[in-house]
Amino acid sequence: MTAIDDIALKLDPEEARRARQERLERIGKWVLPLAIMVLAIWLWDRVCVWNDIPQYILPRPGVVLQTLHSDAGLLFSSLLVTLRITFLS
Repeated sequence: MTAIDDIALKLDPEEARRARQERLERIGKWVLPLAIMVLAIWLWDRVCVWNDIPQYILPRPGVVLQTLHSDAGLLFSSLLVTLRITFLS
């Protein structure tokens, strides 16, 4: 028997149910949003491919990430200017 089994045996059924419910809620707080985000990005990619949408109208997620990476210096300096204006005004 493992330590987890020992703990589970010491809990009454109501406490075990409550502990299981809390564990599922903790996991669900990050799994569900992550799954929705992955599904949304996959759907975005598939819509672009299925409808043969030109990249200048709706680029695929990979193109967006590649552009963010290649233009990181320009985007970061622009972000700093925007944040400075926002917080100092």
